[in-house]
Amino acid sequence: MNIRLAKKSDLDELNILFKKVIIDMDKKKINMWNDIYPFCEFEYDISNKRMYVIEHNDEIIGSFVLSDYDDPDYKSINWKYNEKWISLNRLAIIPEKQGKGYAKETIKYIEKEIIKQNYKVIRLTVYEKNIYAIGLYEKLGFDKVESGEYCINDKKFIGYEKII
Repeated sequence: MNIRLAKKSDLDELNILFKKVIIDMDKKKINMWNDIYPFCEFEYDISNKRMYVIEHNDEIIGSFVLSDYDDPDYKSINWKYNEKWISLNRLAIIPEKQGKGYAKETIKYIEKEIIKQNYKVIRLTVYEKNIYAIGLYEKLGFDKVESGEYCINDKKFIGYEKII
């Protein structure tokens, strides 16, 4: 497994990957992404060096975004830790590679890398119906934030964080 910053030349593969992920999520009744979001964020995230790709055998099998952008949606969350933080967004693994440990290894990689950059906390939000992601994050030591949620289009997102 290799993790690197995404490049504009990765856009076609990323679009295919996320389309497959959305189809799979829809089958699981996790209807949080659509034809507009998250695709509308890709070029911005790539140009700002916030989007990463996860490769296996030179194939992009996943992606995620790391950012210290203070999202206004996060203001309604009572974060427990006030140390230097970074947020993890849009972690996605292509359906045929899910359940093989790639997401777990990716989070371990993220933890090692952000320590080098002096971050102390990882923050993220999870759609309340995404039981698979919630299970993964809780298994990896992320804590659900009390009074930590916000809604977008009648969908509730729950805050999680982990001190490193």
